[in-house]
Amino acid sequence: MPLSADTPAPRPGRYDFWARTWTAYERRHPTTPPVIAQAFLCSGIAPSRTRLREMARLSALLLPELAPEGAETDEVLDRHVFEERAERGSGEAGLRAVLGRLAVAPLPATGADLWLVTGYAPGAFALVPRVRHALLDGVGSSAVTSLVGRMLGGSARPPESAPAPGVPAAGDDRGTASVWGVCRAALVLADVALGVPPAARLARVPDRAPGAPVLHRWTFVRTAPLRPLLSASGASVNDVLLACLAGALRSWARERGDRVPRGVRAMVPVTLREDADRPADGNRFVGARVLLPLREPDPLRRLAAVATRTRTVRRRSARPDVEALLRRCPDALAAWTSWRGLRPRVGSLVASNVPGPPGGLGAPGFRVDHVVPMLFLPSGHPFSVAFMDYGGEVCVGFTTCPEVGGLDRLPGWFDAAARELCEAAAPGGPVR
Repeated sequence: MPLSADTPAPRPGRYDFWARTWTAYERRHPTTPPVIAQAFLCSGIAPSRTRLREMARLSALLLPELAPEGAETDEVLDRHVFEERAERGSGEAGLRAVLGRLAVAPLPATGADLWLVTGYAPGAFALVPRVRHALLDGVGSSAVTSLVGRMLGGSARPPESAPAPGVPAAGDDRGTASVWGVCRAALVLADVALGVPPAARLARVPDRAPGAPVLHRWTFVRTAPLRPLLSASGASVNDVLLACLAGALRSWARERGDRVPRGVRAMVPVTLREDADRPADGNRFVGARVLLPLREPDPLRRLAAVATRTRTVRRRSARPDVEALLRRCPDALAAWTSWRGLRPRVGSLVASNVPGPPGGLGAPGFRVDHVVPMLFLPSGHPFSVAFMDYGGEVCVGFTTCPEVGGLDRLPGWFDAAARELCEAAAPGGPVR
């Protein structure tokens, strides 16, 4: 279902290239709106409608970009706070069905809302904030998780003031770039936009009707068993997750009876800033293609190949020159880049690692047990995947196209790939 017809243009931010690209994508693909959503799976007493209104009111204070006009009134807040009841006792399957509908439901004119999902299990409920991607101007899902964490914590400290649109902060030299720097930045964008060599297509996806629900499935990977592997290999958690994804896709293709494809490229967001842990400053991302070694049968060699490629991608993309070029990018080029960069020919799938909130979230009467990222499904893609850490675990959330068979098995294949990798790296594991 497309976004609300009266959705306003995004409010320009300091670096509004990202807002312009997502707005252009929305216009070209109205049936697959790029909506950021997360499901905070809770246990305890579900919050009342009054409490939900207070959470929405606090979110407007913490993130003014999401504030509707007249946010202090219950009448306005009720147009941004909703409740949905899953089939009684339907468990995770019932929750997934509701989340699949919410993923494509229209947003209010302000581009943000908050849902409470109940009924699927006794003493359990889900809080689901949804935000139009263009509103967050490149900060993305990490801003939503940070916002919910502060909402539940009751923090009302407003964000730090930002410079006027298009004006860099004092001492900020990201607006300047050398000629060679601009050339390097242009090559980064060209790889995303042109897709040479092309990515392998994982499955043919039929045209989807407006409002057709997607499917959400997920699994949880504990981070503690990964620590020896990370220490021994020098790889990052993101490298391990992408290597496990490659193993899962290898198993999926073999189960379908397909030849394991060569040239599967994941489109991943790469931070442009080394100081990305400062959310008040606003992180920014650029898409980059990472080749996944599906044809490599050895899990350790898969990890080594992924780690090498992600280091190369970060070295090329995380440059001030790239951000400086994007800030001056014309609207037409921004629109063209977003359209090209999310085509299946350029990236076989989208894979995003989103920093999660701190563990132990909750409020009087309930606690947050898990957080499930709900990445939108780009047009023409069979699935997308997002990783999010919370409370000593990483949730691997798949958003899948119902018309493509076998995707319901991906979480299980991912678990198997993670076990295989940890066993191979363990002392006394298989000799390589």
